[in-house]
Amino acid sequence: MRETGDTLYLQRNYAMRKFLTYWLVIALCFPGFCTVAQDQLKLDSLQLQLQYAKADTTKIQTLIEIARFYQTYNYALSAEYARNACDLAEKKGLKEWEGKANRVLGLTQFNMGDYKKATASYLKSLRFYEDAKDTSGIMAINNNLGVVHDRLKDFDRALEYYFKVQDLYNRSNPNRPNPFPLPSLYNNIANIYQTKGDFKSALQYYEKSLALAMEGGNKAVQGVALNNIGKLYFIDLEQPELALEYLLKGLNIREETGDKAEIAKSLVFLSGYYNQQGNFEEGKRYSNRAINLGSEIGSLEVQLSAYSGLSDAENGLGKFKESLAAFKNFKRINDSIQSKSTSSEITRLQLQYDFEKAEQLQKQEQKQARDRYIATIIVLCVCLLIAVLVVVLIRSRARQTELKQKNLVQDVEIKNKELTTNVMYLIRKNELINNVAERLLSVQKNVHPDNHKVFHDIILDLQREADNDSWKEFELRFNQVHNDFYIKLRNLYPDLSPAEEKLCAFLRLNMSSKEIAAITQQSIKSVEVARARLRKKLNLTNTNSNLVTHLSNL
Repeated sequence: MRETGDTLYLQRNYAMRKFLTYWLVIALCFPGFCTVAQDQLKLDSLQLQLQYAKADTTKIQTLIEIARFYQTYNYALSAEYARNACDLAEKKGLKEWEGKANRVLGLTQFNMGDYKKATASYLKSLRFYEDAKDTSGIMAINNNLGVVHDRLKDFDRALEYYFKVQDLYNRSNPNRPNPFPLPSLYNNIANIYQTKGDFKSALQYYEKSLALAMEGGNKAVQGVALNNIGKLYFIDLEQPELALEYLLKGLNIREETGDKAEIAKSLVFLSGYYNQQGNFEEGKRYSNRAINLGSEIGSLEVQLSAYSGLSDAENGLGKFKESLAAFKNFKRINDSIQSKSTSSEITRLQLQYDFEKAEQLQKQEQKQARDRYIATIIVLCVCLLIAVLVVVLIRSRARQTELKQKNLVQDVEIKNKELTTNVMYLIRKNELINNVAERLLSVQKNVHPDNHKVFHDIILDLQREADNDSWKEFELRFNQVHNDFYIKLRNLYPDLSPAEEKLCAFLRLNMSSKEIAAITQQSIKSVEVARARLRKKLNLTNTNSNLVTHLSNL
């Protein structure tokens, strides 16, 4: 029968409770094993969590936690779990977890004395933190790289890294919490000053580190600072009483935390102290303890220093054979460390990192330039499209305007033709009236004299009515075609008489003197005289301007 997810969960929960209860009973029954039981409980809990983890991020996080756990017990296992976390994060493309895993791996490799691999891991981690603009991570990795150069005796470069971290810390937002351990940085800076012989500055930084560590309750950094102050007092300041006090305090704090790596370092310092004081038996005892712990956790650096102290102690005791054997072990471990951490190789790694970083920046700049180029092309294309649309719109409106003007001209021409036709009709009408009047005059001779007055009145009424109707109808139609002609004419020539205005209208239609005479019931000669007077009033006398053309342009 297949078990459901809830059933599996209950079984796992029961197993976990049973497991925790087991270790709790052991811890209560055997107080001496309380610390060991707690550590084992934590480890087993992490292993169980790893076993049942489904999400990749949970697996990687658990691997990192186990690696950190082993950093105080077994460097080889710590490196193995950290490397597994790196591989899984890289495989799944989880850059953030890959950066965190490489940071833990680098620290473990550094503690093992493999500075070359530690540098490579640190630089991989630094790449992520710089891409993520994680200031705390950048400070932590630069601090660790400074420690690497410290160990390689490249003190100026180490100090350069430390001051870079200090500058980043000072420029960080004071209102936001910064998880970077400032006491560790001060301790590292003090190490460089001590090595360079500036013991006053070294002591100041050590004391600042210790004060901050005590204020924050950081026992690990307290142990480091106490040991370093003790080392400064017995090596450089030659105050052995103060030195022993600080060294023993440092050892006690580290034993409280149970950090075997740090305990081993304290033992190395105490071994050196007792050898310097001539108490070689104590020096030998502390050296052997340090060697055993260094071997247990896999720290070549601790073993190197411990064998050096053991060789000095055996020599002081007159056991030259044992001293030589210890020195050979020292030389063997030193050669191993040197082969794993040559300065040239570490420099090459850093140069490669700087080159790759510069190359990445160049690619980003090229991408930005390409994006700007594409954006410019798009903008130009849009502008060109808008310009084409504007030209098309302008041309379309121009064609519409041209068409309207053409239609308007055609309309004017049509109306002009209608007006001309109407004028011709009026001319023929007047001619007919004149003809009728002339016939009435010729008939009047044969009519009784008493009827002459009647004939005469009829003829006058015909002529009078013809003139009024003709002009009214003409003026109405003329204004429909040339609605602003009279306005312009009166604005330019306000002294014209109504008869002269009529003559201007007839000339505007390009009518001949004969046609004007016919419609106005005047003789052609009278019309010619009127035209001459009109030229004078229009200031066209003694000019080549044509009267009809001048009036057409109004």
